[in-house]
Amino acid sequence: MEKNLCSYETLYVVNGNLPEEEIKAAVAKFSALISDNGTIESVNEWGKRRLAYPINYINDGYYVLVSFKSEPS
Repeated sequence: MEKNLCSYETLYVVNGNLPEEEIKAAVAKFSALISDNGTIESVNEWGKRRLAYPINYINDGYYVLVSFKSEPS
C-alpha cells in the first residue's frame, strides 16, 4: 500500500535571550523530531526578531520555518 504523504510547514519561535549554542541545539532537536516522523524539505532560519508583544517578559525570539512531508497521522 502506498504511503499518503502531505506537505506541512511549521513556524516556531525559540527564546531569543538564550545563548547561540542553546538556540542551535533547540533547532537541531526539533529538526530531529520532525525528521524521525517525516522528510524535511527545508529549514529556513529567520533569525532573531522582535515579538509583536512580550511573552513572559521576553521581547525577542529566534524564528525558524520548517517545510516537511509526513503522513497525516
